[in-house]
Amino acid sequence: MKKRLAIIRGPYLNSWEMQNFSPLMDSFDIVGFASYGHNFDVEKIPFKVIKLFSVGQSLKYRFLRKPMIQFLGDLHDLHGLRKSLQGFDIVHSAETSSYYTYQAAKLKEQLKFKFVVTVWENIPFLHHLPATERCKKVVFDKADLFLATSERAKEVLILEGAQESKIKIQMPGIDTKHFSPSSKDPELLKQFGCNKNDIIVLYVANLYREKGIYDLLFAFKQLLSRSELREKTKLLIGGKGRERDNILRWMQYLKMDDSVKLIGSHPYDVMPKIHNLADIFVLPSFPIPTWQEQFGYVLIESMACGKPVISTLSGSILEVVSDAGLLVQSNDFQSLSDAIGNLVDDEKQRIDLGNRGRQRAEIYFDANKVSAEFKHHYESLL
Repeated sequence: MKKRLAIIRGPYLNSWEMQNFSPLMDSFDIVGFASYGHNFDVEKIPFKVIKLFSVGQSLKYRFLRKPMIQFLGDLHDLHGLRKSLQGFDIVHSAETSSYYTYQAAKLKEQLKFKFVVTVWENIPFLHHLPATERCKKVVFDKADLFLATSERAKEVLILEGAQESKIKIQMPGIDTKHFSPSSKDPELLKQFGCNKNDIIVLYVANLYREKGIYDLLFAFKQLLSRSELREKTKLLIGGKGRERDNILRWMQYLKMDDSVKLIGSHPYDVMPKIHNLADIFVLPSFPIPTWQEQFGYVLIESMACGKPVISTLSGSILEVVSDAGLLVQSNDFQSLSDAIGNLVDDEKQRIDLGNRGRQRAEIYFDANKVSAEFKHHYESLL
């Protein structure tokens, strides 16, 4: 009889993280727990998903949310969790500051399951309200295993009070057969106003300032003004977010409309084709007080497609990219422009970095390998 595995993610349950768990369906009966009003499409997750009511998710206004955060420390509660988790052998939650993680921790001894917590957060004591700290202490005590997605996340856990003996580093993965090198799709090239001989620089991320989108625009403008290849160099910006209209205004002000195109968001199953349009992939994130890059799925997706990656020395990016890409200082459009220009002018280096990226993705970030590591963690606990 299969052991039962509950994966709790509340509003953050998503299909790309769950590809690391899907291969376990032969060994475990898996159920994902999301909240109503979740942030991502869960319809393509191949195992059962149960949606529970969340008071915090139902509060739309800041003045209503603030008292709940002060009282509970977090907005991500899940009602009916006690009844829903009965009979599970393993419960796998995420983030020590999530209230649903605290709820599960409180139920552990009564329901007699093993308790695992994945931790992405790499800024220490970011959520430091008294209520949050009280909840974290319970989580630190009750968790059987913490899976930190980076060395930085592990150090944050230790600094905040988790036992080092309970922590293992477990980076996530992707389907490296789905994300693999292929030729540029002619229909997409035509749709985005590009030619097959264009050198395409690709950005895929939320259109947020902290993702470095303005540094990229300014770096690309500088590149166009000096590169001999400027006539055939194009920048495609994928994603959506609050900066979209302002980005369009800057494109017009800098007279970049012919060289830069916003291509919007696309379904996950189309993303390998998007990545394979690129000759260079760029993610120039920079840290802000409440966030720094925790991993960057798009980096390993692009690397798996054999693309040379340019990113920044920010957050956990160095642990992901290592020597398989070029890393520059964050918030530095000049260094970013130089890095892009060097790769635009050097096809051999582009090929070399792309090959290194693909190799690194296959070794460290293949979802089937990650899934096998999850299975080992769970069996060790059981």
